[in-house]
Amino acid sequence: MRSVICYFHHVSHVLNLGSIPDLLKVRGWQVRCFCAFSADVYPLARAPGIEYRFDVPLSLLESQEADLYLTPLVGQATCFPKRALRVHFLVSLVSLEGVYDASMFDHYDAIACAGRNHIEEFLALGKARGWQGKVLMSVGYPKLDGQRKLLGYAHSALPNDPVTVVFAPTHAYYANSQFSVLGQYGEPIVEALITAGIKVVFRPHMESWRDQDRPVVERIVSRFNKHDLFSLDRSANYHQSYAKSHLMLTDISGTGFTYAFAFSKPALFFAPDLDSEAGKVGIQFECRENIGLVIRNLSELVERVRLVMLHMAFVRQQVADFRDWLIFNPESSENYFASNIEALFSERMPADWVRM
Repeated sequence: MRSVICYFHHVSHVLNLGSIPDLLKVRGWQVRCFCAFSADVYPLARAPGIEYRFDVPLSLLESQEADLYLTPLVGQATCFPKRALRVHFLVSLVSLEGVYDASMFDHYDAIACAGRNHIEEFLALGKARGWQGKVLMSVGYPKLDGQRKLLGYAHSALPNDPVTVVFAPTHAYYANSQFSVLGQYGEPIVEALITAGIKVVFRPHMESWRDQDRPVVERIVSRFNKHDLFSLDRSANYHQSYAKSHLMLTDISGTGFTYAFAFSKPALFFAPDLDSEAGKVGIQFECRENIGLVIRNLSELVERVRLVMLHMAFVRQQVADFRDWLIFNPESSENYFASNIEALFSERMPADWVRM
């Protein structure tokens, strides 16, 4: 019997694997899911026959043993289970540049790529890093498929007035700090939208509640929390708040692409630092207007929101077309992974996988 350990450092990581643990169990695998958080916030139904452990520190993993290790944890370099082939699941649909440090994928044996862009970029990164033997798997994005299942694979309905914007800025750290807008622009963005009569659902990244972003987040919440056009979303699963909105406003966060692809709604990208984008590649720089618009300054923010609303039907179809071209195995990524994972233990892999 094959054995697999799935490790979820954040609650949202559970959604990045979706039903894959359940499907492996059905196929006869011994499945253990280790979570760094408590049981009361686990976001999905727990399947019978799977061992779940909660409040598990990363350091515990190195005392475990398995055939396979699955995790969306970014940048893990130590504490892997003994013997296990290590497969990383991406936490974002966006490309690598400006989002990840180059070393963050060095210690995995395989990467479950979400879309065409990832295969190309990991090939280039692997050449620069000297990777040998790492496998690039054309899997797709289970988190996206899970959201689309909840919607019945149809365009989600638009809410009634007022126009509702999910403001979801990325968490700033050393690799993306020049593109994160929360610190300098977060409060003025919320103010501009509310002043224009636009409802704001504020959803900061979970890490922004714990690091240097926290004072900014708390200041925004304190100032606007009693306003009728402001609400805060700290839920583990964003489905409800996303479904009740018209569009998203973000910066370099991959949540803009997840939102657009899952709900067939536009994402707007506030990107005031044009100079920092010079020479950058990847869908978060080159393909933003395939799913919405780029906004360069505060003065055009409200105008751009209204422009997208005016052409909503066209933009939603454009989003759906781009999604279906870009993402591997739409609506079936979890089954695809479970059906093909045994190939990772042999030399006979699917034709579209790449061994470096």
